[in-house]
Amino acid sequence: MGHQWDGLFSSCTGRGMTMMRYTIMSLIMLLMMMVVEGQSQDLTMMNGGSVLAMAGDGCVALAVDQRFGSGPQMVHVAPRHVLVPHAKLMVAFTGMEGDIQSLSQDLSVHLLSHAQPQSSRASVSSCSSQIMSPKAMSTLTSHVLYGRRQSPYYVEPLIVGLEKVTNQQRIRHAEQQGDHDTDHDNEQSVDDISTNDNNHCDYRPFLCAQDVIGAQSKSDAFCCAGVASKSLYGTAEALWRPHLSPDELRHICGKAFLSALERDCLSGYGAILYLMTADGGIVQYELACRND
Repeated sequence: MGHQWDGLFSSCTGRGMTMMRYTIMSLIMLLMMMVVEGQSQDLTMMNGGSVLAMAGDGCVALAVDQRFGSGPQMVHVAPRHVLVPHAKLMVAFTGMEGDIQSLSQDLSVHLLSHAQPQSSRASVSSCSSQIMSPKAMSTLTSHVLYGRRQSPYYVEPLIVGLEKVTNQQRIRHAEQQGDHDTDHDNEQSVDDISTNDNNHCDYRPFLCAQDVIGAQSKSDAFCCAGVASKSLYGTAEALWRPHLSPDELRHICGKAFLSALERDCLSGYGAILYLMTADGGIVQYELACRND
């Protein structure tokens, strides 16, 4: 009789352990489905993609990836869309591809309405205010996005460029540097600046990231957007330093961008880096990375 009870207890224990295993597996699957559903509801991340911009000494670098997907499924490999109004201004986009095209077309229409006739533009110098500045482009993009706040474009744009610095702004900047910096070996004095030619043009990097309703986040160092933004912030903060030359900026921006893409499965499949300088315009470089 005792042996019968032992066998019955053993069988009940075995069935109980099996049911517990099935329950635990079901809970794990339910949690995974909730996580995937939560990610799919974020429409800015549905097509993947990431962008990174860094500022140097009179230069700007912009890196974009080439993966276009639908969630975890890869659909197409092509460079991410970048709007280039002129040689000192670029606008990169991350988010839903359809909204990216719509926002880019809206901005292009505003740029055409802002442009002057070709006959009057021929006499405009490179330092003329007729060309839309990066700051003005950032304001325009924010205005367009906020105007669609009821039915927003699921796009996070990145506006980068070289902002013209006037003689008075250079004097003010030198005075501020003199108040905070005790080493004047590499700083230009206020008297030297004031004696320069008033027609001389200097350019300062401009970086601005925006969300879907046009809230601006400006930086003097770097900014990023996209699905790998958390990793990009870490790698960029670790590698960036002030007063980078164009060659140093190109290598550091490319290294930081590729290092972050290695940690994200929704970005990658190659990258394109654009290097913008005041004299050389925009130069494009292709970066090789993992394709798995």
